[in-house]
Amino acid sequence: MNYTEFINAVKEEVKEHLEPDIIVELHTAMKNNGTIRKGLMIGRRGVNVSPAIYLEEFYEQYLKGKSISLLAETIQQIYEQVKVQNSYSCDNIFSYEKVKEKIVYKLIQREANENLLGEVPYEEFLDLALVFYVLLEATPFGNATLLVKNEHLGEWGVSKEEIMKAAEKNTPKLLPLRFEKLANFMYVMTNQPQNLGACTVCYPEACKKARETIGENFYVIPSSIHEMILIPESYGLNRLQLEIMAGEINSEDVEEEEVLSGNVYYYSGKEGRLIL
Repeated sequence: MNYTEFINAVKEEVKEHLEPDIIVELHTAMKNNGTIRKGLMIGRRGVNVSPAIYLEEFYEQYLKGKSISLLAETIQQIYEQVKVQNSYSCDNIFSYEKVKEKIVYKLIQREANENLLGEVPYEEFLDLALVFYVLLEATPFGNATLLVKNEHLGEWGVSKEEIMKAAEKNTPKLLPLRFEKLANFMYVMTNQPQNLGACTVCYPEACKKARETIGENFYVIPSSIHEMILIPESYGLNRLQLEIMAGEINSEDVEEEEVLSGNVYYYSGKEGRLIL
């Protein structure tokens, strides 16, 4: 059974075990870094926000021998955890006054997202880009979000600078910094939900406070769009070793859509900023 056949079979199996007012549809999405993912969109009639459950990992389990009925049962359980109970008013989304307190930012790679960046407002940051989204709902299992596009700025009657100002205020408040020691010589910087937390290096004073904790300048390895790894300068890794480490993280531990950058950054206390 190929992947397309598998998705259709899982769809029918899942539908049989859900209530009649639950809609199950095939879903294809263009994700970060141009990655295309396919899965199921599952939602209740009358609720206009539905979670997408992607099935690539389930297909791998199927190829290893797991039955479609068992996988469908697992998908049903996931849906019960992540389902959205309430609709979001379209009127609220079209009103800037009603969304401005929920606008936040995230970091993505510039080069791999050229097509996307042609459709959205963004701010350059080193070799990366800060893009903006409306945080509709945050849960332990994921977030309900709306990516801010150029067309939204027209509908809202605001500029990119206004969006950036709102995101600079909201992001550290809604998604607070989480900074902790990961190993004897490594630290990790992310947000409290540990979701899209690499952007915490852009929080005011975050890197400065990290330097105070570490006690010296440090290198930053983007381990994914979710977090940054900080390594003290005195640990003695040279540029090649750091780049090899970054490459190994991206190739072995991170899904393609979650890769942020293969570059390594350096925080200079004297300059008070990250440099490439």
